[in-house]
Amino acid sequence: MHVFVAGATGVLGRAVIPRLLEAGHRVSGLARTPEKLLIVQGLNAEPVRGDILDGDGLSRLLLQLRPDMVVNVATSIPLKLKIDPRDWEPNDRVRNVGTINLVRACEAAGVSLLIQESVGYVCASQGAKWITEESPRSTAPFLKATVEMEDIVRASPVPGVLLRLGALMSADSWHTQQSAAGLRRGMLPILGDGSAYLSLIHVEDAAGAIVGAIEHASVTAGRTYNIADGSPAPMAEVFRFAAASLNAPAPKSVPPFLARMAVGALTVDILAASYRMSADRAQAEIGFVPRYPTYRETWKQIAGALANTDIAFSL
Repeated sequence: MHVFVAGATGVLGRAVIPRLLEAGHRVSGLARTPEKLLIVQGLNAEPVRGDILDGDGLSRLLLQLRPDMVVNVATSIPLKLKIDPRDWEPNDRVRNVGTINLVRACEAAGVSLLIQESVGYVCASQGAKWITEESPRSTAPFLKATVEMEDIVRASPVPGVLLRLGALMSADSWHTQQSAAGLRRGMLPILGDGSAYLSLIHVEDAAGAIVGAIEHASVTAGRTYNIADGSPAPMAEVFRFAAASLNAPAPKSVPPFLARMAVGALTVDILAASYRMSADRAQAEIGFVPRYPTYRETWKQIAGALANTDIAFSL
């Protein structure tokens, strides 16, 4: 099977390409610059220069390559902790304009399946209730583009699979590294009473879910799956364990209003939302069994990988 990966040089793209190759697939990876083309080549995939925001160019590429399936893990998440809605605009363009371009290119090239990365927090916060694939989606303005992206995939004539990921964790992810650096310096507090649920997913398990969706294409087309470790836990529990794993001081608790003064309302609203994601459907239909089944295994691996690194913490 020939699989085309958009977002090939991102955190998830770099994890999924080796898994696809191990499964025996031919892989082409999209990259915008010569430097990123070298990253794709270093992963032993076929580097292809292009831009998901260039609709005509993307259509020409896919018509030339004729891949069987396409994986879209392209994002442009802000690399800062203190963010405002304007910081999300590049990611919004990737989500809506980029997805429209990719869907049209897939249709023209006769692609049999599009696997689209989404996020668990596209659903409304549910407190301690379990979030399933049928849970109501959020009406938060900063998630509007993600909701639109899901609707674009659903309305497309190309069979599509939506994978809603929990909080993606990887030792080479800027956001994970910043979480570790903040905990080490006692600057990543528990918000309020810490009762908000966190649903994590290790990048290797997210990559495995993508391969599983491809291998079960006859079942997954048109479906939505939550991809998380299946063992969400309250923020206070996760942060304390993470800090201990990093040999960091126990995190303090701060009222949300104080955190808003430091990093802004949007960041705090994202972090304080409660997501208790159920991955039962993915387990039943695509055989999704995470290698890192709880936050404990995930944070132990990350702490080990970052043990000898000194990461600057920056807002």
